Amino acid sequence: MKTTVKVEIPVHKPDELTKTGEDVFKKHTELGVQSPLNGLDMETFAKNLDDAVSKRTEAKRLHDQAELLNQQAGLNLGTDPAQNTKTTGTVYSTLTSARDILLGLYRGQEKKLSEWGFNVVISDAPQNTRIKNS
Repeated sequence: MKTTVKVEIPVHKPDELTKTGEDVFKKHTELGVQSPLNGLDMETFAKNLDDAVSKRTEAKRLHDQAELLNQQAGLNLGTDPAQNTKTTGTVYSTLTSARDILLGLYRGQEKKLSEWGFNVVISDAPQNTRIKNS
């Protein structure tokens, strides 16, 4: 029976790749001159690893900050799940009121709301037809 060995490098999982890199560098450093990796450019490896870790840490911080800012923007816009058209002071609430006022003002000329930036969709609904029983 033939035995096969596969040693995977988690290239598509940055956190695991970083951890593996840190472990390899730690072992290399522990072995010092006895390390079988001394022929590799481990100085550049360490620099790239450190740079990657700091950039991923900063990216996570910025991602968390972006999520918080998007949540705060959602409260202003009125798109938070706890909000609706009746949540006063939000962009959604004010736009709903503006739309309703303009619909009343331009009754029969609803397409004019597009001049205000609204997307107006007008479609012809089929007439309600009754089928008479003979």
